[in-house]
Amino acid sequence: MPAELHIKDEWKGPLVAAGLDTFDAVMGSEQGKCASWHTRGQTYRIEMPGGEVVFLKRDTYTSAKDILTDMVNLRRPLAPCINEMHALRLVADLGIPVPEVIAWGRRGRASLPWQAAIIMTELPGAAMSEFLKTDHPSESRRIVMSAAGAVAAKLFRAGLCWPDMVPKHFIIDGDTVGILDLARMRKTARPVERFMPKQVRRFSDRLNKRGGNADDLKNFLDALTI
Repeated sequence: MPAELHIKDEWKGPLVAAGLDTFDAVMGSEQGKCASWHTRGQTYRIEMPGGEVVFLKRDTYTSAKDILTDMVNLRRPLAPCINEMHALRLVADLGIPVPEVIAWGRRGRASLPWQAAIIMTELPGAAMSEFLKTDHPSESRRIVMSAAGAVAAKLFRAGLCWPDMVPKHFIIDGDTVGILDLARMRKTARPVERFMPKQVRRFSDRLNKRGGNADDLKNFLDALTI
């Protein structure tokens, strides 16, 4: 039986008009601008016929490493896109801005995840890595970095492990900070001390390479209270 594509009711018309209303169509589409390409999956930014902007993210296959990692940790194996859909819902429930999943589908093989896809709305704003490159008053930078630190604190307090916590995945919209790229985010029962330091160090290293300074990092860390 062919895989189904589940579409939110209000998006059925626009996705039909764009020819993105079946799982096979979504997996074969090359519409829009390719924002990320790997043999294991791609992401496209698509301008819809009605002017809306959406992102199509798909897994052409689920790696054995991903499946084994889930199994070793006693989790049901999921394709990265499906895990990201669940993570987006968890983060939205915390009041943190994230893209909205408007369509999703998957296809298994031998009772294991194989292919999957999600279509998401665009999250307004600019990546922190771009924000830091431009000239902003020190107070604006303080507000943004403190807001980002508060977002990270919410995630950690909720037991969410996010290996991809880097500046380009924080989206700045005025004084509001959202996040994206959550394919590897997992809810975990592990003590936060087991994973938070490594993720904060990675963020700090990337921040320094993307135009951040000591004050930016301090403001982020000061708001990162668990």
